Amino acid sequence: MNSEFTNRIMEAGVVGAGGAGFPTYVKLAAKAEYIIVNAAECEPLIRVDQELLLHHTNDILEGLTGIIQETGAKKGYVAIKAKHTEVIDCLKEQLKDSENIELFLLEDFYPAGDEQITVYEVLKRVVPKGGIPLNVGCIVCNVETILNVNNAARGKTVTTTYVTITGDVKTPATFCLPIGMSYKEALALCGVETLTGKVGIDGGPMMGKIISDFELPITKTTKAIILLDQNSSLIENKTKGNEQVLKQSKIACIQCQKCTDLCPRDLLGHNVKPHLVMRIANYGLSDFLGMKTALGCSECGACELYACPNGLSPRKVNIMIKKELIAAGISIDKDGEQKSISEMIEYRKIPVKRLIERLGLKEYDRCAPLKNIECNVKKVVIPLKQHIGTLAKSVVEKGMIVSEGMLIGEIENGQMGACIHASISGMITEVSNESITIETREDTI
Repeated sequence: MNSEFTNRIMEAGVVGAGGAGFPTYVKLAAKAEYIIVNAAECEPLIRVDQELLLHHTNDILEGLTGIIQETGAKKGYVAIKAKHTEVIDCLKEQLKDSENIELFLLEDFYPAGDEQITVYEVLKRVVPKGGIPLNVGCIVCNVETILNVNNAARGKTVTTTYVTITGDVKTPATFCLPIGMSYKEALALCGVETLTGKVGIDGGPMMGKIISDFELPITKTTKAIILLDQNSSLIENKTKGNEQVLKQSKIACIQCQKCTDLCPRDLLGHNVKPHLVMRIANYGLSDFLGMKTALGCSECGACELYACPNGLSPRKVNIMIKKELIAAGISIDKDGEQKSISEMIEYRKIPVKRLIERLGLKEYDRCAPLKNIECNVKKVVIPLKQHIGTLAKSVVEKGMIVSEGMLIGEIENGQMGACIHASISGMITEVSNESITIETREDTI
């Protein structure tokens, strides 16, 4: 049975704000030795964590304290890159009398924010392949997730998300935006007047997803909108089709193994071998064990956007193989032999500055300060699934008047999922199996 603390988090609809949207109440129902606040923000160009820690320091530390108490942890760590000196000075001032929260300073490498890498850096413990940080006694939470937990403890539901808007925009900035607002409206806040010839990325340049339609809504897990020219090398790489990926691989893969040499999960001893998967794809070999290494891929993109000298896409090939294996009911072998950590792990960290250069994004590596604005959005389309788990069930009907923060989608029959709330006040104008549309009315403003 959930405690009052976790019930409030569940009712508020808190999910992991920096990843796939894992329901936070499930994560915090466990007991752990350590809590790690993942403030690494290793993806280039994103500034959300830095801005939140600078402007909402007390709220975040209060949320972390609540989580430590709830889980029985003996210590909490804020893992942040040493280069963020202004934020670190602010945290040090607030933590000078703390007995159970410490800062842990990370090097500036990619992917320092992969939670399994973060756990290794902070605790020198290796999460087993196919496992989670709790397997080694810790829970990892994103900065905004901690802030949302603290808000939930005070009775505030999740109706907004913090988003860095950057790339080919006039004035990069970070905003607190209502969930369900369109990408197009969000970009307009940074002076974007036309989207002709432009392509967006939801998330970071390494793991973010291509925005297929700028009229689509932002969600609880949207942390960045990066606008780039459609002909940029990064966009060309990320929009390659599977057929093109396989064709290029067969032509140009020289089996140099650099993709495996720099694979963060393989360096941890998880036996992820993208070069073997490429070999199988190229030559049609029936190497089942080699294929299964794809299941351990974290899809960080280090292999295709940094390691490969020929600009190939081992990550995409891994994803193709993973889908086929999962469809066949084959899962990662959690009980298999765990290899030793590579002795090269400290020497094969990818420097973020060099990564930015490789991605062709140096001109966009700019500050994106948090701006407080009054965002008068007239319409939001709120997806009923912004999280891992089951689709939320609508509890409203077309024509109903709702206020900001009101429950509009709930978890059904005790299944894992997340509650959904109205991000603006207005009238429900459409309810489908996938989303709920709210539009403002003069008499509800």
